[in-house]
This record gives sequence, C-alpha cells and structure tokens, in this order.
Amino acid sequence: MRAFSVSLNRKKLCLAGVGERGVLSAVVNWVAGDLGGADLFMHVGGLANEEHIDWVKQKRLQVGDEIRVKVVEARSVDKPVRKRRIHPAETLKAKKRYVRMMAKELGWKLRHGPKKS
Repeated sequence: MRAFSVSLNRKKLCLAGVGERGVLSAVVNWVAGDLGGADLFMHVGGLANEEHIDWVKQKRLQVGDEIRVKVVEARSVDKPVRKRRIHPAETLKAKKRYVRMMAKELGWKLRHGPKKS
C-alpha cells in the first residue's frame, strides 16, 4: 500500500497508511490570531472504512524543526494512536451548525420550509 514515512528532526514519528482506498494526510500548521497567540503543529491522519484515523495528533513544533515525509510502498503500517467512527447524524448536525454560523456571519436569514415526508 502507499504510505507516508514521517520523521521529525531525524526521529521516526510514524509509518502511516490507509490501504487501497481512503485519504492520507500529513499537515503542518501555523496559526496566529488577533490576540497575539500562535501555534505551530503537525498532524498525520486519514480517513478509511468510515473512520477518522490519527497517527500524530497536534504535535507541537518549533522554529528550526525539520519534518520529512517520504512516500513509500509498505506491506503494513504503524497502528494509529486514535480511530473514530463517522456517525452520519453527527455529520449532519455539524453541517447544519456550520450553515447557521455562516448565515449569521453573512447577515443572512434562514427560512425553514415544511418538512418533506
């Protein structure tokens, strides 16, 4: 299977892979807000078989860190540190919450029509 061999400052963090179908991501984030705080971190995770999968979750980084992601073929990968099932009802609830938040931000009014049976 296609996999990511991920290391930080030449130390192995994980060998991550999701099999033949899915999504695999290695992401480095720097987030700075109006209040002066900033966050620098990375995440290695994916999505497969109706599950969110994490190998590296919010790993703190510092200026000067060296991150290496090598794309490899592997027969097996490291066990994820976390798996969470995707629940359709929770996904729908989150989508509705997001639409309401965006409508409010844009000054829109949402109208609800009659429910379809």
